[in-house]
Amino acid sequence: MERLKASWLPDFTKKIDMLEAAKLFKKAIDKHCRASAQDPNWETNMVTAREQHGGDYSDKVICVNWEAGPYDWGVSYSLGSHPSSYSMHKNPQDWYLETYWGFDVMFTPIEFEKAPRFYNKIVHPPMSDNFMPKYTCEKIVEAYNGNIK
Repeated sequence: MERLKASWLPDFTKKIDMLEAAKLFKKAIDKHCRASAQDPNWETNMVTAREQHGGDYSDKVICVNWEAGPYDWGVSYSLGSHPSSYSMHKNPQDWYLETYWGFDVMFTPIEFEKAPRFYNKIVHPPMSDNFMPKYTCEKIVEAYNGNIK
């Protein structure tokens, strides 16, 4: 597959919650992955930016990645290559898209201080030693002493 198929991408031209948007986007990326004869359990993931990139990155940013996708697919998508799905210039959301590597898209809140935090929920164990588990992100409702409730 050379590029992302527009008909498979979610419609972010209408207001949608950031977590729901990230999950819809992950589902679309998984479909693209399978169409490229790849297994999403190996090739795609959805995690907080802190888990993906470490350091000072936040648990308020959600990262969807597909390392074996078309070259720089994340850069072109986040810059508006598919305006019927997402347009950086006509964005009705309280979040926007950016990229860290060319193979990921980061859902980033506009009002960072007010934004919810997310945690990484394992949905599938690692496929092999030295691999990351398969994650999804969920909103942190309450946290006490580091324990998520």
